[in-house]
Amino acid sequence: MEVETFETELEFELKYPSGLFRCSNCNQVINNPTECQYCGWRADGLFKTMDKGLKYKILETGKEDEIFRPIEE
Repeated sequence: MEVETFETELEFELKYPSGLFRCSNCNQVINNPTECQYCGWRADGLFKTMDKGLKYKILETGKEDEIFRPIEE
């Protein structure tokens, strides 16, 4: 999975403004980027997002994370 790079947190928020994500396991639309309230799947768990999520890096803070795929994609 390719890592998407952003200069700032604001740049990330402007690209994905809804704050909604699709669970990699059950495909439900949720508002938590790392934990599904329907099936309990975690994007930071053992199997992560099964390569169906989004890996990103914020250069300003050095933050790197894997989350469920935003619905904007």
